Amino acid sequence: MLQMAGRAGRRGMDTEGACVIAATAFEGPEDAIQILTNEIKPVISQFTPSFPLAVNLVERGAGKLDLARSMVQKSFAVWESRQREEEMELAMNVMEDYNTVAPEEQLLNVLQLTLEKELIEARAGTSATGTSKGKISKLQALVDILSDGKKLKKVSKRHSGYAQMLELEQSTLKYLERELRDRPDEDDLGLPADMIDDEKRELLSEIKTQRQRVQKGERDVNDSMISIIAKVASNRMKAGDDTAESLKKALEAARQNNNGEGSFILQEGGILEPGELNFYVKNSNKKNRSPMLALTTSAPSDDGEDENWSQVLALLKVLESYGCLAKEAESGDNTDSNLENSTYSVSSGGTHVGSLGMDNSLWTITALGGAFDVAYDSAELDKFQDSLSFLGLDDDDGDIGQDELEENSNDYSNIPKPQRESEKLVRDLCNLSASEMAGYVSSLVVDAPRQSDSAISSFQKLTYSQQRVVQGALLSMERLTEVQRKYSLDDSICKCQLELSSCDIVTAWASGESWNDVLLMSGAAPGDLVRTLSRCLDALKQIGNLPYVPARAEWGDGITIRTEASGIHPKIRSLCREAASEMDRYPVKDVMPFEDEEIGNEDEEDSSEEDEEKESDVSDEVA
Repeated sequence: MLQMAGRAGRRGMDTEGACVIAATAFEGPEDAIQILTNEIKPVISQFTPSFPLAVNLVERGAGKLDLARSMVQKSFAVWESRQREEEMELAMNVMEDYNTVAPEEQLLNVLQLTLEKELIEARAGTSATGTSKGKISKLQALVDILSDGKKLKKVSKRHSGYAQMLELEQSTLKYLERELRDRPDEDDLGLPADMIDDEKRELLSEIKTQRQRVQKGERDVNDSMISIIAKVASNRMKAGDDTAESLKKALEAARQNNNGEGSFILQEGGILEPGELNFYVKNSNKKNRSPMLALTTSAPSDDGEDENWSQVLALLKVLESYGCLAKEAESGDNTDSNLENSTYSVSSGGTHVGSLGMDNSLWTITALGGAFDVAYDSAELDKFQDSLSFLGLDDDDGDIGQDELEENSNDYSNIPKPQRESEKLVRDLCNLSASEMAGYVSSLVVDAPRQSDSAISSFQKLTYSQQRVVQGALLSMERLTEVQRKYSLDDSICKCQLELSSCDIVTAWASGESWNDVLLMSGAAPGDLVRTLSRCLDALKQIGNLPYVPARAEWGDGITIRTEASGIHPKIRSLCREAASEMDRYPVKDVMPFEDEEIGNEDEEDSSEEDEEKESDVSDEVA
């Protein structure tokens, strides 16, 4: 709804606009009012550099990186990073100006500021301590408590109650254990043995029960928000950065101010005990607490730009390693400064990478044999595998495609291993049928379903030809992952997947199986199956529509060492187009009621054109 409302007026021309939204069986006017009147969530940049973006920016910049650098500088992600940096500086200045703030409150302020900064970085996906949804929700809960005096007071009281209860349970346990130790000898009591055994058994039972109560009390104390905040603060003080030093100084000031008061103050080092933190919370002013990074401005900062730009440069290094980009003149080493001053040309494989709209288009092209590690930056991977073979830990002899290469083994020994693997993968791909190709492509683009078989079970469902292709693709995945790690690409950019759970289902649909049979085979909901088939169909269409690259004589000749990515083989493109044609049927393709009429009209027009052509041919023969 917000998307529609945002398009009601013309940007830069209209100050207001109207948007009419039809109610459905699931939403009504109340939902619309709630959406429009609820608090607006903060806008978070979703800018992530990608392989297609890097290739297209190089092409648009005529091989130079000026345009790419300018685009990164103008991105919302950089602006957002500048906002965060300015907010941090402003908050720190405000804290330094508060000379009258008590050391206890100053400690809470520094801790709150640290967690707020970490929360913002986690939301932006740049936090070194984690960016998962669970991590973000935990940080948000801690920040909400530290920035709200009432909540802080409430958790402090709760922790005090747990601590007092634990202290009472521990004292009771000590009393019972002392009573057991101080029991006189059984001979001195002069009581029947049965009575003595019953009393001792009852005392031991009480001690066991009391120990369980103490354990519960310890869990309550350790699970309290005060204990969690104290643990987080102690971990942050071990980081060794500027934030850790600020926390240590604030903690030291609070301890000096309260020296001799309370039983938790005489702690040494950077460890903040829960009881000590709770003491500071009790003695600090909690009335005026609020978020510290609420103000925004746009003072310049290069941190966000440098971070995104470094990822763009890492993408360029990987693309150059895989022969998708080539420097027109080699100069110097592969440092960032040399990269920025270089001029690049885009190979056929690079053009294919830039033409695909997928999460990791380089992996898709590589998995289809259109690119490989021409620079052999994955040599360390082979050294590791060779060491395993030497130790007898690898059952595979590592000689891929031996059955195809026996005749020209001497020639192929001069070809780098990544090229041999890629050429074998291309041959195996060309031997697939159209339906098998559809199933394999689905493994590159379809996410894992909610419930799926194991990888081994899914692999066993594949045809023999598909299994050979998957084995070759796994080798390519290992190499690409190694190169991406070498150049420190972010995980959100360089994800490589080979999900086989839907491969047999897509293969069946592309081979002409009925909807009911495929639905029964998949065990999925109809909507989920349609999404799976549609995503695969979209990928097949994209691959089939890639720019045509004619097959070259040196592909797989066992002599030529290729130094650039040649792109998708024409036979593979043709198989993808054929597979897309077979998959594009109802309900994946929804035939509109009026489409039959259009088809009928088109047939009439085609027949009339054919008649005219025949008449013209006859007249030419007569003439």
